[in-house]
Amino acid sequence: MTAPRRTHAQARAEMNAGILREGRAQLDEVGAAQLSLREIARSLGVASSALYRHVASRDELLTLLIADAYTELADAVDAALAAPGGEVPAGRQHAASGREALFRLGRAMRVWAVAHPRRWALIYGSPVPGYAAPAEGTTEAGTRVMGTFLTLTAGGTAPVSARPSPALGAFLTAAAGELGLNADAPTAVEAVGAWTALIGAISAEVFGQLGPELAPFGAELLERELERTASAFGLG
Repeated sequence: MTAPRRTHAQARAEMNAGILREGRAQLDEVGAAQLSLREIARSLGVASSALYRHVASRDELLTLLIADAYTELADAVDAALAAPGGEVPAGRQHAASGREALFRLGRAMRVWAVAHPRRWALIYGSPVPGYAAPAEGTTEAGTRVMGTFLTLTAGGTAPVSARPSPALGAFLTAAAGELGLNADAPTAVEAVGAWTALIGAISAEVFGQLGPELAPFGAELLERELERTASAFGLG
């Protein structure tokens, strides 16, 4: 018996999956700036011209890899926030809430970042020279984890260090509304500040910015940052 022929859609899906797989592997090996479509084509055993029918340029590949990294990170966070058995109670987006959810989120982000430092660098590190990520290809995936974090924090209360400018306040109030949050501008800006601090704490470990003496304490330093955030926003 002969094997059933693949449909065009199946062949295209398999090629796209292979491009992402080899793109991730190359990213982990040489970094974003050195990505090569020719090398990916060689790894897949196809001509470069065949690859270009699926990915038109290195920039398009970078966009796919950025969206893929954001999605994988968000999936890891969602899994950490789910109940131990994997069941999320009806009517709730996540089983965990409040302080517990914040710690699960932060820990999951760190575990993923440490396991995939070059992918973390692609989404939260230095820009790739000559490349600007298009919003239409990355924003939806890129705001999933941040949206979850802001949902946890902006719904609480936090001491306001300084009121935001009218323009920033208006933007953040509107953004909070899009997430279904009834957060005022001062609380929203404190939540965004806490988010940037979380990214910074993880990046400091991943990028070796803590130095050799502090490097072994990356997890503990993150726990302290999460504790500060939980306390600041009154998360119980």
